[in-house]
Amino acid sequence: MTTITPLKIWMAAATPDEQELLAQRVNTTRGMLYQYSGGHRSASADRAIAIEKATAAMHRASKGRLPRIYRTDLSAACRSCEFAARCLGEAVVVRSEFPVVTEADLTESEGGHVD
Repeated sequence: MTTITPLKIWMAAATPDEQELLAQRVNTTRGMLYQYSGGHRSASADRAIAIEKATAAMHRASKGRLPRIYRTDLSAACRSCEFAARCLGEAVVVRSEFPVVTEADLTESEGGHVD
């Protein structure tokens, strides 16, 4: 079964240069972003917060084309954190701001391959 995560949707919407920019901003690699997006690795709370901040800035810069990813999308520790729930609001714990993207959309943007 294919898991479509908010970060996977972000990676599909972003250009390779934007993916590289995100990786640089959060001090990681595109490869590790793909690991997070596929659910193969979990982001630490610190990394999840960095990704949240970077994607918020990129969301604004792209005028909404790139979705915003929340720390609670990436880290189990953040999902269970009472502070994150109070700070970000209860709705963030269960959803992110991203457009509805079908598996077919992801297939087209990844050259025909979906994990």
